[in-house]
Amino acid sequence: MKRPEFIYFDLGNVLVHFDHAQSVRQVARLANASESDVRQAIFESGLEDRYESGLVSSQEFAASIEKALDCKLDTAEVLMAASDMFWENSGILTVLRPLQMSGIRLGLLSNTCEAHWNWIENRQYATVVGWFEHHVLSYEVKSMKPSPAIYEHATELAAVPPESIFFVDDRMENVQGAIAAGWKSIQYTDNAALLKVMEDWN
Repeated sequence: MKRPEFIYFDLGNVLVHFDHAQSVRQVARLANASESDVRQAIFESGLEDRYESGLVSSQEFAASIEKALDCKLDTAEVLMAASDMFWENSGILTVLRPLQMSGIRLGLLSNTCEAHWNWIENRQYATVVGWFEHHVLSYEVKSMKPSPAIYEHATELAAVPPESIFFVDDRMENVQGAIAAGWKSIQYTDNAALLKVMEDWN
C-alpha cells in the first residue's frame, strides 16, 4: 500500500476507551432513576445521536433527559455524569509517535458531542493532545459517520486527494464510509495490527 499523506484517527475505542454503561449508571444515580429509563432517555430515544449531530445543544440535551425522567437536574451535573466514562488507550502512543516522526500529517475524525469533547479536552489525555492538525467533530460539522458529508469535509481540510488519506476506526460501517469516499481505511482491532499495516507502506 502506498504511504498516505494524511491519516485520520477515530476517537472512541481508538484514542480513548469509553463505557456507556458507566455513563448510564451515573446519570441514573443523579436522577434517582432506573438504568433502563436512562438508556431509553439517552440512547433508545435517539437523543444521543441528535446531540452528536449538533441538532441539540448541551442545554437541550440535559433538559430532554430531565423531562424524560420527570425530575429536576442541574445541567452541569448531568453533562459531567454523562461524560465521565473515558480513559486513555495508552497503547496507541506506539503508533502515534512513529507517525509523527515520519512527518505524515494527522487528524482526528469523530462522532462525538460537545460535553464529551469538552471532558476529553479538559483531561488533556496524552493520546489526544498535541498530535492532530485538524479535529473533525460530528457535532460541529453537523454530520456523523458514515454519512458522506463528514468525509467530504475532512477531505477538504486535509487538502490532499481522497486516495492519499488513510483512516483508522473501530466500527466497520465507518471504515466502509471512508472507502466509499475514496479513502484507504482499516478497522482498528489492536496496535500491533496497525503497526503491521504501517510497515507495509512504501
